[in-house]
Amino acid sequence: MNILSTFATLSLLTAFLLPQPIQKSDTSTGDFYLVEKQYEGTNVDGYNLYIPHSCNKDSEAFPVIMFFHGGTSVGGGKVDVVYERNLAKYLKETSGLETEIKQLRLNTFVYIIPHISQGQFYHGTAAYPQIIAEVAAEYNIDVDRVYLTGLSRGGHGTWGVASRIPENFAAVAPLCGGQHGVESYEGFKNLPMWTAHNLADQSVMHAETKGAVEKIELINETPFHHSNKVKEADYQNHRYIFTSGSHPVNNHNAWSEVYTSVEFYKWLLRFERERD
Repeated sequence: MNILSTFATLSLLTAFLLPQPIQKSDTSTGDFYLVEKQYEGTNVDGYNLYIPHSCNKDSEAFPVIMFFHGGTSVGGGKVDVVYERNLAKYLKETSGLETEIKQLRLNTFVYIIPHISQGQFYHGTAAYPQIIAEVAAEYNIDVDRVYLTGLSRGGHGTWGVASRIPENFAAVAPLCGGQHGVESYEGFKNLPMWTAHNLADQSVMHAETKGAVEKIELINETPFHHSNKVKEADYQNHRYIFTSGSHPVNNHNAWSEVYTSVEFYKWLLRFERERD
């Protein structure tokens, strides 16, 4: 489903028909919203939303990071459980707000964080264009700069969802995930990607990402730029990056280094969605 057609349909609805936040919390940098809604035919039971205070009707349209949480946050009844860990948790940290990484994360992007009650994110593919369109109808976001990323089960989801509806995203970053949800690697043609996976990961094998990267290289006829660390990647000159961390055995966590590096967010901001 193309986000443009979805947005056109939803924009005809009156505001009271759109899902309304059932919870709002304010911080010094932005507002957090919680929307609980079951999306028909999917396992998506709502989403969390972060809107910087600087995002308003008079500002430039804000880019969006859509984040898919890991498996420990899956389950019905608590959509905001995602804030207990990883990228979503970083958004609520109040220390060091003056640092470059915090400024980039908190004042540069709107965040949409869907929650799944069971299964895999790619079982809910139909929900994500709807959610983006709902947020666009209420807030000043740039639908041409929606970036998809996720870790572990969310990494599976990023691979699977991006392969099925790539036209909705400007760039993607699947982290330490498997590719069992990929329907066709053709969906990744010309779609900028930064993927990361630790060499010694025993939870999801590094070979999962390596094999996918090789297939995408063939489709694009372009090699990925390889790095051992996020900060070593030449993010300014490459659309396709593969970071293979040399961490101790069975270290599944390839995400902390990515989500705490300014290079990653600056790389995202290079890209807009390509139109036919």
